[in-house]
Amino acid sequence: MPLIMMISKSLNDLLIVITAVSFLCFSVFKFSWNWLKITWIQLAFIFFFFSIISACFSFLVETSLSNGLAWIRFPLFAAAISFWLIKEKEIFYFTLMVNFFSLIFIFSLMGLETIFTDHANFEWPFRNELNGPFIHRIGIIFFAIAFLILFSELNYKLEASIFLFISAFFSLLTEHRLGNFSFIIIIIVLCFWPKFNLKRSLVITTSSCMFLFLYFSYNYDHLDRYLFSIYNYNNSSLLQYVGLWKTGLFVFLENPNIIGIGPTNVQNYVVENLLVSFDPSGDPGEHPHNHFIQAFAESGIIGGISYVLMFLFIILSSFKKTTYQNNSFDCLFSQAVFITSICVLWPLANNHDLFGQQQNAYLWYVISIILVSHNVLRKI
Repeated sequence: MPLIMMISKSLNDLLIVITAVSFLCFSVFKFSWNWLKITWIQLAFIFFFFSIISACFSFLVETSLSNGLAWIRFPLFAAAISFWLIKEKEIFYFTLMVNFFSLIFIFSLMGLETIFTDHANFEWPFRNELNGPFIHRIGIIFFAIAFLILFSELNYKLEASIFLFISAFFSLLTEHRLGNFSFIIIIIVLCFWPKFNLKRSLVITTSSCMFLFLYFSYNYDHLDRYLFSIYNYNNSSLLQYVGLWKTGLFVFLENPNIIGIGPTNVQNYVVENLLVSFDPSGDPGEHPHNHFIQAFAESGIIGGISYVLMFLFIILSSFKKTTYQNNSFDCLFSQAVFITSICVLWPLANNHDLFGQQQNAYLWYVISIILVSHNVLRKI
């Protein structure tokens, strides 16, 4: 699926819709609705319901309603993967292996892109500039498990080290700071995982510093860009993000109702009501660039709360499934899943349109991997 995501947004979305609809048909014909008892799914439907209600009372009903109705395909897709299509551990690990080699292929394409172009955004040769900021989501779980293998009694430490080096190198090449920050979160968590270990922390910190020194010695212009974002905050793209967050929060505080202004309506609301955007350029943006802010602004208080609780439940479920009984791959993978859930679902990680297509496909595909692991690894 990662390759399909890169090649064609339409084909990828068609696959998601077919999977979701097929799952519903299967549930109807088999009268199998036990999956509706799962808490995160119930919360997803609550959010969906209030999004539709909000759309019906918005000032662009048709557009808002179509976007709101289409959103449900993502949680249905994740439910189909985790409760219907992948139930056996062997199939699950085979799927992960396919994903792993797909990432290796993508890294190879990126290497060629770096050689033959002046950038490295995972957009060549498919000309899709949004692949770069979000392809790292799929790689996070492999990055986490590779780190855990290094400090376990399992073999494959050399292979894990090589993968860590390659993935970190190419992640830095993309220059997507929020994506790279996810890897930093993994490193920090592992220093204290499952309890603080001074030796491991020193090894991780020293290795990371040496790697960064070597990388930025070779790519000094990239260091300038990162430092520019820190020391010239008023002129950086980070300030634009903060401005869009403030705009979204302002819209919510202007309408602190049970129902919101309707899906994909923040920009329209700011323009129609002649409000001032907090973005330095004055552009209200197409959306607030934060899922949680957008959920509260566009789907109301109950919709926003249900959306936050949905993600919290997935994270807590990952934590409950985590085990430290031994150094088997299953146990290490359960730990990697929990770390991944934190990195993928933390508040600043999802800076795209909540009701959008491509980036949600990346997000919910990783969520489906997390959910499948809850089922197939429950007996370890």
